[in-house]
Amino acid sequence: MKVLIVDDEQSVHDQLEQMIPWSELGWSIVGHAYNGEEAKRIVMESNPHFTITDIKMPLTDGLGFMEWLKSSQYRSKVLVLSGYGDFEYLRPAFLLDAIDYLLKPIQQAEFLTVLSKIVEQIQNEGVALKEEINEKAILHKGIVLMQDQFMSEVIDGTLQEENEMIVRAEQLLLQLPEAGYYAVVIKLTDLDEYVNRRYERDREVLYYAFRNVLNECMVGWGVQANVFRNLYKTNEFLILVSVSEKSEAWLEKTLHRLSKSIWDTMQVKVKFGVSQYKSRITFMEKAYREAVRAIEGLRLSDDGAIAYYEQSLQSITESKGLSEWRKVGEMLEMLVHAGSLRDGVALLSKLDGLVQDGTLMQMSGLEMKQAINLIVSKIEQTSVGDNELASMLETVKSSVNELKVEQVKQQMKKLIEYLLNSYATDPKEKSGKQLIGAILQYTNTNYRTVTLEEISSEFYINKNYFCTLFKNENGVSYLEYLTKVRIDHAKRLLVNSDLKTYEIAAMVGYADQRYFSQVFRKYTGMKPTDYRKTT
Repeated sequence: MKVLIVDDEQSVHDQLEQMIPWSELGWSIVGHAYNGEEAKRIVMESNPHFTITDIKMPLTDGLGFMEWLKSSQYRSKVLVLSGYGDFEYLRPAFLLDAIDYLLKPIQQAEFLTVLSKIVEQIQNEGVALKEEINEKAILHKGIVLMQDQFMSEVIDGTLQEENEMIVRAEQLLLQLPEAGYYAVVIKLTDLDEYVNRRYERDREVLYYAFRNVLNECMVGWGVQANVFRNLYKTNEFLILVSVSEKSEAWLEKTLHRLSKSIWDTMQVKVKFGVSQYKSRITFMEKAYREAVRAIEGLRLSDDGAIAYYEQSLQSITESKGLSEWRKVGEMLEMLVHAGSLRDGVALLSKLDGLVQDGTLMQMSGLEMKQAINLIVSKIEQTSVGDNELASMLETVKSSVNELKVEQVKQQMKKLIEYLLNSYATDPKEKSGKQLIGAILQYTNTNYRTVTLEEISSEFYINKNYFCTLFKNENGVSYLEYLTKVRIDHAKRLLVNSDLKTYEIAAMVGYADQRYFSQVFRKYTGMKPTDYRKTT
């Protein structure tokens, strides 16, 4: 399609040329005219399909050019530019068959909308184009993308000023909620395999189809709502549902119906998060974060579930999985810090168990984020300078932040294999100082119950080898060190509390009071009761 631009201001020519992806549409600008006489000449030479013209210009003005065009053999559609919004001023242009008008300064969204109308008219009139391009769809896509960008900035906190929100929304032809509303976040879960299989790896096609389902359902059911895609996250949509008053029962029924429609039409697994009821558009960022928090409170296996922000605030009992992931974190920290992990197969086996036996899927999104981020944080603190590892950790954090469970599983396994290959060494080849330091810290925290067997298990080190290594580094056996730690704690309790001797014995790890007294006397030279009196 051929386009002619007519205006006496160079800035207008530059703006129009840069505002639209003309080549992507299959269009070409065949000329730039700066008055009506130049416009006539270009029309006769190039016969453009439509012309964009100003009214006030030197020599022949826009109206004079349009009058000539109407009486000529050429049938270019005309879009009028004007700095005046008064209809009486624009009336002569419409009498000369102007298809529409735009006020200066030109707004991109309005321009795209008018071009859509022009494309539709030209197609309806049967103008043959050399290539069949769906111009109207491309133009509409441009408006939708700008609307998505606007809302992404709002919920990200980049755009917060209310008047600016209102002005930008009007420019983008958006009707924001005027009364109350709920923010509903829809998370599409683990799409990679599905996209590859059904959409030939084209995620944008999936997004387009998914948006259509949402819009068609909302319009078909008479629900006043705006649908957006969060451009700062993958696989996430936002619906602002306008309601005049709180109506959670109606909303839940609508979302269950929507969930069924999504599955019936696309076979996509989704989760819904719903914010509290909001009354002002300045609360949209908060509403979005509430809805995300609601989704994160769901178990990872809860596909199709609808979660509300109020429910997510209720206390959640820590799952078995979270404590197990903590152990993996401690093992990895020791591996990076001291290169001391002897049994890498055991670590991989433990990880496989966590991701394969359903333990991970029984965790909530918040628990998974907490567990994995704890591991990542510990590794980051002890692996400064390893750029490849830093890149892997960033990838893991990104997947965790968006609750991409399958990717997290794969990336964690890859991460552990990398650590085993890069950091694990034979403990006999090391001084053992880093390893012993970590074990001392562990002992000081768990002195009441810790045993040699526990140290061997937690740090994946042979018990006999550990005992030799510990004595070489500290000059005393591990059991002697542990006893000293317990007796030191007992001393403090004897001096600073009124607890009875048997109570103190139990608190520092001795179930038998007599045995505790014997050990205490051996290390201090006096009984616990005498120690209390003398101090």
